[in-house]
Parts: sequence; structure tokens; C-alpha cells
Amino acid sequence: MKKLYALPLAAAALMLAACSSEKPGTPSAAPSSPAQSGSSSSQPSSSPATGGGDTASLDPCSLVTAADLASYGSFKAPVPGDDGGARTCTIPKDKATASEESLTVSVGIRDTQGLDSVADAGNGKTTGEVQGRKAVQVPTPPTNCLIALEAGAGSRVDVVIVSTDPAKACGIAEKVADIVVPKLPKG
Repeated sequence: MKKLYALPLAAAALMLAACSSEKPGTPSAAPSSPAQSGSSSSQPSSSPATGGGDTASLDPCSLVTAADLASYGSFKAPVPGDDGGARTCTIPKDKATASEESLTVSVGIRDTQGLDSVADAGNGKTTGEVQGRKAVQVPTPPTNCLIALEAGAGSRVDVVIVSTDPAKACGIAEKVADIVVPKLPKG
């Protein structure tokens, strides 16, 4: 199984280089420890998910829930919406104190935009796979990380993490992508 991972050092190198628009290949590294980014037990799909079917009937709030994110703390109720051509579901962390880490998880379904339309935010794009499904990771420092998952030839599902701890954002995005992939249409 090929897995999309980003290391903080790789992200730092991308920020310093800031010249590449796309990096082909399949990055891999040791997974983050559960104490750093929570843990999720996800099983790879039994058949390769290299594409997908129709996403029009998919509800973004059905792809990840507050219960799925419990290892990161308590989350507020999901908020459905529309953002930049995507049907979205945003789940903000319920902060107990002002000093507590801020974290927002968002899943967006783009019915008419595929992986080829993922924009480089200035720090490069990394292509790879999550559980056999094509994916593109785009770090957007100082607070965001996007992992776009192929859902069909012309559609995708975006996992966006916004965190006050930017070093954790892409690690959390990888964990959430592992939760989302098995719920996507098979190709």
C-alpha cells in the first residue's frame, strides 16, 4: 500500500525552495506517533480505489464525524455549506480555553473538478496515493493543509485542516483522509 505522508522537514524544505509547482512520486515516512496527532485505525480497501463513481449524491458530512475526530478532542456539530464550488462540511474543535490548540476539519466535494485542478499554494504539490486512491497534498503554511482525493475522472474530495499548530496540520489531514477514503464511491 502506498501512503501519502509529509514530514515537517520536507515541509520546511518546500517552504525554503518555493519554486516547484509539482513533485511527482509517492512520498513516504514513518507514521506520526499517536501522542502527536491522534490515532485512527483504518483498514485499506479490499480493492484498489483508483477512481470513483458519481459524487453528486454524496453528503460531505457523512464522510467524517465529530466521533471520528475524538482523539483530537471535543468537536462542535458539523456545519454544511458551499465554498468555492465545493459542497462542504466544517467541523470546528470545541476549545475549552483560549490557549487550547485551535483545529478545524473541513471536507469538500467537488463534483466537477478533478485532481488536475488542484492549485499550488506556493509551497509545491505532492502527488501520491491514500489507500490506493490518487491524491495530491498541498501544504499552505502557516495554518492549513489540503489533501485532495480522486473521487472520479472529473471529481474529487478535499480534506482541509486548519490548525494553530501548522506542523500537525498535514499529519491530521492524512489521518482524516484515511477515514474518508473507504466512504468514497468505488471506481
